[in-house]
Amino acid sequence: MLQTLQIENYALIRSLSISFDEGFTVITGETGAGKSILMGALSLILGNRADTDVLHDKSRKCIVEGSFNVSGYPLSSFFEEHDLDYQEVTTLRREINEHGKSRAFINDTPVNLATLRALASQLIDIHSQHQNLLLQDSVFRLDLIDQYAKNRDLRQAYVAALSEWRQAEQEYAGLKNRCAEAALQQEFNNFTIQELENAQLRAGEQEETENAARLLSHAETIKLHLYQAAQRLSENDGDNIIQQLKSVQNECAAIKDIDSDFLEIHRRIESALLELGDIAYDIAAKEQSVEVNPQELDRLNERLDLLYGLQHKYQVDTVQDLQHLLDRLKEEVSQYTDSREQLAQLDVRRGELRARAEELARRLTASRQEVVPALQAEMEERLRQLALPDSNFQIRLSQESALREQGADVVEFLFSANKGVAVSDIGRVASGGEMSRVMLALKSVITDSVLLPTVIFDEIDTGISGEAAACVAEVMDAFSRRHQVIAITHLPQIAARGSRHYLVFKENRAGQAVTDLKELNLEERAQAIATMISGSTPTDAALSTAQELMNVARRNESRQL
Repeated sequence: MLQTLQIENYALIRSLSISFDEGFTVITGETGAGKSILMGALSLILGNRADTDVLHDKSRKCIVEGSFNVSGYPLSSFFEEHDLDYQEVTTLRREINEHGKSRAFINDTPVNLATLRALASQLIDIHSQHQNLLLQDSVFRLDLIDQYAKNRDLRQAYVAALSEWRQAEQEYAGLKNRCAEAALQQEFNNFTIQELENAQLRAGEQEETENAARLLSHAETIKLHLYQAAQRLSENDGDNIIQQLKSVQNECAAIKDIDSDFLEIHRRIESALLELGDIAYDIAAKEQSVEVNPQELDRLNERLDLLYGLQHKYQVDTVQDLQHLLDRLKEEVSQYTDSREQLAQLDVRRGELRARAEELARRLTASRQEVVPALQAEMEERLRQLALPDSNFQIRLSQESALREQGADVVEFLFSANKGVAVSDIGRVASGGEMSRVMLALKSVITDSVLLPTVIFDEIDTGISGEAAACVAEVMDAFSRRHQVIAITHLPQIAARGSRHYLVFKENRAGQAVTDLKELNLEERAQAIATMISGSTPTDAALSTAQELMNVARRNESRQL
């Protein structure tokens, strides 16, 4: 239950501290006094968003802190799951600095808003007059039925399965599109691979082929010049270079013994003769090896045309680049094959995940259908307690083929307030006051079925008066025996039922409007309730009525004890 609420620097609130007890607390005040501001501040620790507009003093931060006694509620697993320190009196705090930056804490440990919201949703339920409109929303109706059926775990399992299936569907669709795009490319890739493989590319072959072609294209010239060189070196015509050098050698041999310098010259000439002899042999052998072969030259030129053509076609510069292209295309084809296999696996998996989600959706439907009769019966009993004795409340479940976040079900709330009148959709036939009472009945039934410490009713009494108001007050009072109830109200019948009564008021301080709150004693409560009955200057009759309402409340409380 909520034990204390402290508010600093929020809207018109400078500093406020409120303590709460078990049972029934009422909060009243004139229109515009700041009751909605109080709820706005409370909403911060429930995880709602805020900005710097909430700051009363723009130079300092806003702090809202609530302490909750959570002993007796199965929340320890939540703290373990989120790595938080469990404390029987747990504190939720929200801070908003002057720049609008928000921070949230649970027991002084920083948390994100989602975590704060998740815990707060298990501590407080706020029922406002605006929620009456949600009765026309199928999603909200299903949420109520699931709460009554205690489908929380089943619903979470279904949502997880649905999410997993949808993700698999997205992965499948994305991969299928990529495979379709790749399939168009594969025909070109396969043709290119075949063409490059048929070319039987070999590293370094272009340079080798170019050299061979160059030699063959000049074979006759090379052969002629080599022949002439060989002739001049060693032909037996007496005029070749070697013969002439031998003559020189003979001349030097005649004087080689006279001086060592001449001997050296003689030896060098002898060495030159040996070298020239080797050169002459090599030239002759080379000349013999050079072949004039037009057919081989044609073959080499055709090979070069192929290589040059492939390089130009695929916009690369070398045979090595063509080989790299071939390797890359083979990898793409391999990846495409792998993707097709992966696509087939994903197709099987998404089918399995859809089947799992559909099975959980069927279990949700069965669970909801099972509790509908009991929920209808309890609702009609509560509506009788709320001065709608002839009402008829029915729940109609139908199924759709599409799976949504709430399952495959669509729910209608059908209602009739009078005997002999056929039920119809509640949004079309219920008045504002009837809507409020139906919502109150639903909240009381649903909340009784879950472990929820605190329920806040925020001005849900719109369109209610007279006997209906007394019945609503009675139901709220009975409700407070099982839960902590805090009611912000304009109805004196409800205000008189509270075990504690706070008055919200607005006053000017130092030239500024400020919202504040005070707890009323018995005399002040009678005055406040009388004001609610007859206006700012209550009559004696109003005071008497207020006192009687409070006496009735105390007598009922005594009977309960």
